[in-house]
Amino acid sequence: MAFNSTPNSSDKQEKVLLPVRFVNKLLAHRQGVVTVVMTVFITLFAVLTLKEPIYEWDLFAYVANALRVSHDWPIEQLHERVYQLVQQSVPTDAYTELLGSPSRLVLSENSEAFGQTISFYYDARIIYIRILALLMSIGIDPVFACYLFSSACTVLSVLLLARLIPTNVPLGLYFALPFIVLACGLLNVARLATPDAFAMLVTIFIYFLLFRNRINFILVLLPILIFVRTDLILLIALFHLYFFVFGRANKIATAASGVATIAAYILLNYYIVEADSWTSLIGYSFGEKPTHPDDFVFPISFVSYTELLLNGLMSFSYNPIGLVYCMLTVIGLVLFSARYFIDPSTFTATTRHIDILFLLLSCVMYLGLHFLLFPAIWTRFFAAQYSLVAVVVVWTTFSILAKRNYSANENSDLL
Repeated sequence: MAFNSTPNSSDKQEKVLLPVRFVNKLLAHRQGVVTVVMTVFITLFAVLTLKEPIYEWDLFAYVANALRVSHDWPIEQLHERVYQLVQQSVPTDAYTELLGSPSRLVLSENSEAFGQTISFYYDARIIYIRILALLMSIGIDPVFACYLFSSACTVLSVLLLARLIPTNVPLGLYFALPFIVLACGLLNVARLATPDAFAMLVTIFIYFLLFRNRINFILVLLPILIFVRTDLILLIALFHLYFFVFGRANKIATAASGVATIAAYILLNYYIVEADSWTSLIGYSFGEKPTHPDDFVFPISFVSYTELLLNGLMSFSYNPIGLVYCMLTVIGLVLFSARYFIDPSTFTATTRHIDILFLLLSCVMYLGLHFLLFPAIWTRFFAAQYSLVAVVVVWTTFSILAKRNYSANENSDLL
């Protein structure tokens, strides 16, 4: 009698049913699975960001401005104290590298040069600086406070992204979210001692409020964003334009919010801090970094500006995050222009549909406008836009798959 090594049909069926049973058990405990996944990821994420910070010279400027809030020290004493704090908190090799360039070395030795530099657009991040000052006042090490706040803002951003996911979409999107977060550069943003993580958080929060239909709350918050980071005025303008043109908010309330935004911008740049010109920002960021910026003229010609734009476009061409972002934006616009999201009885789109189209368009418009004013595709400026678009497109794709494959069961899900 010959031995038959081929498994019978019942064995095959049993092997197929095992993963199916496992999936069904996961789906039966959806909320618990989501909680475990997000808790593990956020814990590892926070530990990594605090363990491996990125050291940049901006750390000196923000620590100094935060100390200024609670200490009326002369610039000589502030200068000495800041460098002592950073040297005590930063590894020796990293500290040496922070002083590596000739101009940075001068700043470490010349208190007057240091005073001019920390007031050169660093002092305009009013809310960020005061939050750091508050953390320092309760006994947190100044250097650690900068990284702790960036990490906390990024963790909150991840939680908001998770909350943007509707509860009836496939469970698999929650497993994809950690990869979206890492691919869109949130990890590096969390490791910086800059207000970029804070700006990312408030950006995601504004879109979160939009999807929760908290329009009046948004109108109140928009003028305040000026004090987070001044380039957010581009985002504010896009929201005001959307509300005014498409009627998502009362026109009088929208106009009042716009006037308040202009007033906040003027108040910040001409009364609270001394405004630095656009040419100074461009010249300092992309050209020579003088040790005494108040005494330096930053000439920007049409030719030099065009060269900066071309260089920025070249850097964008080999930036994988930027290219993937553009691809996802196009995919999202195509998906949300499909009949899948149109009411077949009235051929009209829902308010949620229009809001998501606004998200996709405004994110790419913000990137374009920001690039024209500051020709650099640095991920830390656009991490919020990258992650928002990625979540929306992946959520849409999963939703379409669930609808087409499980349309007979309203409670169905995909792993």
